[in-house]
Amino acid sequence: KVRSRQQRGEPDGRRIGVGFAMYSEQAGHGTSVYAAWGIPMVPGHEPALARFTPDGGLELRIGAHSHGQGLETTLSQVAHSILGVPHERIRLVHGDTAETPYSTGTWGSRCMIMAGGAVAAACDELASRVLGIGAKLLQAKREDVRLVGGEVVGPSGRIAVADVARTWYRRPQDLPGDVNASGLEVTAGYKAKRDTGTFSYAAHAAVVAVDPETGELEILDYVVVEDGGILVNPMIVDGQIIGGTAQGIGTALYEEMRFDAQAQPLASTLSDYLLPGPSEVPDVRIVHMETPSPYTRFGQKGLGEGGAIAPPAAITNAVNDALAGLGAELLVSPITPRRIVEAIARAGRTADAA
Repeated sequence: KVRSRQQRGEPDGRRIGVGFAMYSEQAGHGTSVYAAWGIPMVPGHEPALARFTPDGGLELRIGAHSHGQGLETTLSQVAHSILGVPHERIRLVHGDTAETPYSTGTWGSRCMIMAGGAVAAACDELASRVLGIGAKLLQAKREDVRLVGGEVVGPSGRIAVADVARTWYRRPQDLPGDVNASGLEVTAGYKAKRDTGTFSYAAHAAVVAVDPETGELEILDYVVVEDGGILVNPMIVDGQIIGGTAQGIGTALYEEMRFDAQAQPLASTLSDYLLPGPSEVPDVRIVHMETPSPYTRFGQKGLGEGGAIAPPAAITNAVNDALAGLGAELLVSPITPRRIVEAIARAGRTADAA
């Protein structure tokens, strides 16, 4: 349909172009990769603390921080999937290593791999301890009880995980003396199983309309096909992809740092340094593929930065496709109306000289 529309031409004289870009994104590297790069701080592992509180709630503590990628929600989902604690009873403390286990922070699309893996490891151990205490309270063998829907279930009854926690803290006299004295607080960690990490990948397609007279450009359609492994929370993933795509559109069409002859910045405010807004970002259509990584806890991969990688190339390719019939090509960003008009003019002069 796009090619047919392109061949017919637009009634208003605009030229249609379609462009594609593909990439792979590496995330969740191990220590040997960073050490080989010679960086001063070598990460590759991530700790997390998980503990039940006296009121039966669950508290998670991680040094990585959430700044819009929804760790409060996704890490709660990880803990809920293992312990069955309701989401509203789970609290995440993050980003302050004075109060959390040490971390190198949030970067490199690593958090769902590393922090997610660490939270899962801590909750696994916490589940084991809850089952041990629950078995004692139910007067059952440890191998005969299991966690189901936030309850320890045995042959003769069941007890809520929250009640197990309250018993540990407030009625220890009800517990046998051989119960693990370290209680219901666990610090555990995740280390990359493969030092080269995981690889997510995507293909972006952009359809644009370019006015050759004014250089005005409109993105008519934008499609992303992304494989980020198993998605813990598809809605948050969509938000990450759309947000990254918006950033990539800014790189392609608007954002530019310019300086004068004295090296003073000419774009020192948001009046001069342009960013895309709701009217400039199209409805991004997203198609998910889910190829599990064999090297992570849930088969997840890192994808937080991915949305911003491909748009500059996809949009540039679409613009060049639209202008191909005029002999014009742009290989610089941002692609401003002025640069489009200048590229068309250069192509015209070259054709005349020939």
